Amino acid sequence: MSSSTSPSQAPVGLISSAASERLLTDRREEKVKTPWGTAGVLVGRIGGRDAAVVLRYGPKLVTPSHKINHRANIWALRMLGVERVISQNAIGSVNPSIQPGDIVISHDVLDRTKSRSHSLFDEEECWVRVDMTEPFCHEVRLALLEATSSLPDHVIKRGVFACTEGPRFETPAEIRSLQRDGADIVGTPLVPEVVLAREAEMCFASIAPVINYGAGMAPAVLHVGPGSMNDNYYANGLHDRIEQALIAAVQLLPQARSCSCGKALRSGFHGTRPGWLTHCSLDDAPVETGAVQPVPAVTKS
Repeated sequence: MSSSTSPSQAPVGLISSAASERLLTDRREEKVKTPWGTAGVLVGRIGGRDAAVVLRYGPKLVTPSHKINHRANIWALRMLGVERVISQNAIGSVNPSIQPGDIVISHDVLDRTKSRSHSLFDEEECWVRVDMTEPFCHEVRLALLEATSSLPDHVIKRGVFACTEGPRFETPAEIRSLQRDGADIVGTPLVPEVVLAREAEMCFASIAPVINYGAGMAPAVLHVGPGSMNDNYYANGLHDRIEQALIAAVQLLPQARSCSCGKALRSGFHGTRPGWLTHCSLDDAPVETGAVQPVPAVTKS
């Protein structure tokens, strides 16, 4: 069982609903103990590079979106040395110009969740406000854009991802509301992943294949069966092409980061630094502030 940070073990992370043997090779499963419980992580190689994969809905796809232990998942990746995370999201369109079969590389987020834990620091004696002006890391987005440029699918280079609570689909009125607020696509997995990754000072970006229209834009939203979301994603080969793009994107990532994601806490942290928060930009904070000294770690069951 892994319980300590190993900065070079798995520098690339993927959060997805599935990962084939072609995508993640030489795999093994690890149980990573975090302050928020134990997370299962598949460790192996993607595109020849060390990588770690979290199956957000569990290996049997039985964990609903509103019950995912996002904090344990994100921190487990960090404890394995992950610096960059790609989130793969099969989602719906709320923009009539974006059709099933298209691929969106989002640039912004609209949060419509209700009851999820949105911070790693909720139970700590500190106040953390990370900057979300650019929610997705531009370096990882560029790798995804280049990796998808050769695919036959229509790739949308910018988009606003609206994240809803789930597990139910949205109503037509909710879809119209999202349209008025500027959303392009809708799904349930992205928040708080994107926020927690920023708090953990990891790069984060999303690749989102579109597999259905939102409620009211089509006769019905079907999860399984002919013409359903699953049918659009798997039967038409979109899933295989997305995995091909993920492999290419991982290979395209620069060896070293030059973005600001790894310094997110430096301007957003005030209070007592928890003992579990190691190897972060606060290590370089001026000693005279006295505001970021660590306290003993407490592991929550």
